[in-house]
Amino acid sequence: MEYKVKVENFEGPMDLLLFFIQRDKLNIYDIPIAQITKNFLDYIKIMETLNIDLGGEFIHMASLLMKIKATMLLPISKDDDDNVEDPRTHLVERLLEYQEFKKVSEELQYQYTSHAMHYPKGTAMIFNKKNDQIHKILPNISLFHLTSIFQDLINRMQDVDSYEVEEENINLNEQISFLQKEISTAKRLYFKNLIPIMKTRVHLVVTFLAILEMLRNNEIAVEQDKPFGDLIITGISC
Repeated sequence: MEYKVKVENFEGPMDLLLFFIQRDKLNIYDIPIAQITKNFLDYIKIMETLNIDLGGEFIHMASLLMKIKATMLLPISKDDDDNVEDPRTHLVERLLEYQEFKKVSEELQYQYTSHAMHYPKGTAMIFNKKNDQIHKILPNISLFHLTSIFQDLINRMQDVDSYEVEEENINLNEQISFLQKEISTAKRLYFKNLIPIMKTRVHLVVTFLAILEMLRNNEIAVEQDKPFGDLIITGISC
């Protein structure tokens, strides 16, 4: 079973780049392309982990960032140094233009929301203070903020070293036979004396299951000298 997450008003890749620039306080005119490309690709991986489908514009932006990064790594001769255009120029221009459009859009949205609060004369105003406070608990939280928090939590998780689990061949019937021999020898068998003999926890658990099985079949009796004292196992003669 997989979860499908649908987010309303899903921002595009330009919003994501602006978010990284604002979050890390980067100079938009001198973008560290390696850093912002890594952040962008990490975001795409997180979206894949959460099973959120991204539009083709995100894949296109990722390829564009990697292309810019590769271009900046190419060597440039001293003669062509003054004539070569910065590969980031077009991206910066697009970001600045998008930033202006986004600013105007937010101002128009504010005007729309502000005018929506005006009521014509004679209309009763219904105001719920409790609900208004609820909407202000998490202001201006976007999907990018949530994924950034999720990524931070993932980075804080401790690395788990791999290890091999060896199979232990412990048979319940064999442990019953073992207990029968111990009881016939000791007559009164103390459970605490069995613990040092057990090599692993699994060995101890199977031995305890063997005791329960013998109790169920009325082969043994278990008692205590005092409350919370050691278990004393004795055989029941048929």
